[in-house]
Amino acid sequence: MKKFSISIYSFLFTSFFVTGVHAQSLPPFKADNTRYRIVSLGNYLSELNEENANLKIRRLNIASADANAKDAGMPYLSPILTYARGSMYTQAPYAGYTNPASNTLGAMVTIEGWGKRSAREAQAQADAKRKLAEMITEGKAIETEAIFNYIDALRTKLLWQSYQEAIDALNQYRASGSTQAAEFIAAQKVLANDLKYYSYGMANFVGKTGSELIMPVGTLNIEAKNFKVDDLIARAQENRADIASGQAAVESAAANLEVVKASKNIDFLPGVYYTQTPSYASSGINYGTQQAFSFLLNVPLGNGFLVNSDVTTAANSQAELEVSLMATKAKIVTEINQTYLQYQSAKERLEAATKAYNQAKMSKNNIQGILRFRDAEYELFDARTVHAKTLILLERLSGNFEVPNLH
Repeated sequence: MKKFSISIYSFLFTSFFVTGVHAQSLPPFKADNTRYRIVSLGNYLSELNEENANLKIRRLNIASADANAKDAGMPYLSPILTYARGSMYTQAPYAGYTNPASNTLGAMVTIEGWGKRSAREAQAQADAKRKLAEMITEGKAIETEAIFNYIDALRTKLLWQSYQEAIDALNQYRASGSTQAAEFIAAQKVLANDLKYYSYGMANFVGKTGSELIMPVGTLNIEAKNFKVDDLIARAQENRADIASGQAAVESAAANLEVVKASKNIDFLPGVYYTQTPSYASSGINYGTQQAFSFLLNVPLGNGFLVNSDVTTAANSQAELEVSLMATKAKIVTEINQTYLQYQSAKERLEAATKAYNQAKMSKNNIQGILRFRDAEYELFDARTVHAKTLILLERLSGNFEVPNLH
């Protein structure tokens, strides 16, 4: 049995034409002991974006980053409250000494060094933006992989229906067509198993592996298109999710560098203390209640002025991400040119398969004609599969993430 699979990573292709095949009326797919629910590609992708586990985790991370960004602009006062009782002696220093046992209350706060709070807030906002961009990038990659899985399932279903159409036609020639019909029935069993395999894959993307599997719909009869490579590259530079993610990563690294620099600025820790000493008598002299205030200023110097490796590390991290972003932009040119070439081949194959299909369709009046038509239809569905995957990949590589119409 013919097999066809295309990896999302090795699949690079571009340009488009009109197929010329009229809508096919195929027998309905019949599943044995398997329940399917019919889901269009658009509804499937909507369900995927809502239910995919990886994207749910990403959304939780974004919610955490947003909450952190809201609080990052608040001043870090780090208040310290102090209570002291005493002094207390285990032994009186001389006869007649009275210990007044004073009470002292104190409070101290931190006044952050210049620029620390604004740098921290900017970093938190940049980090939230980066996580959102990363979620979009991952979401588009998952969508593309899921679309290809959907197309593989749809191709398998169409081939099963094509075999059923041939079996129904061969039933007119019971004596001489029984051998071929038996071979086709055996092929159908393999295809039904393959469809179940791909349907489990589709269900895995949405995290639902219950009693019902997903049944794709469509004919893969997508109209061919013509493109200009320069236009595709220009659109990709503006709309590609990985470029937006790379730019957000650079901005986050730049914000982190500012935080590292600001961390070297000196904090101030002012404090105020209130002391109350109760009345007491000592050596025959009475002393009244005494109250006193004290002010304190701590200035922790630390080693920030002596160590500069953290600044160098943060600056290098930003530079690395800038280089990576430039490499991504350069890779786009290669990817689109390669995909464009592959798409030209896919269009030519589809054109040839369409022509052969239309010719074979005119001579289905005997067993050999039925077999030739089935072979031509098989090749047509394979050519449509290659064409659809190549076109969708080319569109997505150039930043067009619209849901394709599989007709």
